[in-house]
Amino acid sequence: MSEETITETPPVTRPAPHSVPALGPVGFLDAPEHARLRRSVAAAFTARRVERVRERSRRMLAELVDEMLQDGPPADLTEAVLSPFPVAVICELMGVPAADRQGVHTWTQLILSSSHGAEAGEKAKKGMGAYFSELIGLREGSTDEDVTSLLGAAVGRGELTLKEAADLAVLLQLGGEAATGNGGRLFYVLLTRPELAERLRAEPIQVSYPDVSLDLGPHYRPGGTLARLVSELLMDALLDGVPGLRLAVPAEEVPFREAAHVRGPEALPVTW
Repeated sequence: MSEETITETPPVTRPAPHSVPALGPVGFLDAPEHARLRRSVAAAFTARRVERVRERSRRMLAELVDEMLQDGPPADLTEAVLSPFPVAVICELMGVPAADRQGVHTWTQLILSSSHGAEAGEKAKKGMGAYFSELIGLREGSTDEDVTSLLGAAVGRGELTLKEAADLAVLLQLGGEAATGNGGRLFYVLLTRPELAERLRAEPIQVSYPDVSLDLGPHYRPGGTLARLVSELLMDALLDGVPGLRLAVPAEEVPFREAAHVRGPEALPVTW
């Protein structure tokens, strides 16, 4: 099945036209500075490392789906699964402790949305930067392979300044949530076009790492592999694991986010 076939969406689901607050120069560097920063976290985004996150992610997803099923229909698929799961996965890869994940996610939402104004976005960016600066500083001697540990080790070796490391962590957290947060759009398409869901069940898409053109070149997005993993697990758990999953309201009644960097359903009412 071609990728174009399953990614068609109505105009309302396209990325919003506004810009997010400036993230500083770290996201716009070219070689050799760009390569220096990327080397510090490359190990966290290899296919091998992401695959190590797969089983933990599968277990987290199974728990979310089980809770939704136990509560019974109808349910808001966005609130129950499609919002918390990608956040948990990117925070796992970043090395954000479970107790801090909701706070980091709240900062991310404020930064990636214009609905609260640029001042709120800038305040959230500063809060997230201070948080990652402290977390990375505590991990300067770490040998773990999550992003903040790798950045801490690079700072400890003198390869990065603490500010560079914190700025990069903010950029990766934002990019990771943006890249993995498209589940709402994906399932809006699948639930409004059930014939596509049936084709996916019959012909699962096989993706080898990395064979997607968006992930090539010096400025490729390191979260691409992670985004594919999230989408794959969501389709396995929901398309195959919840027979009869369908919208609980007419498609035109599904509310979409406004003033968001990545648009998608604000809520996705489903039944089964």
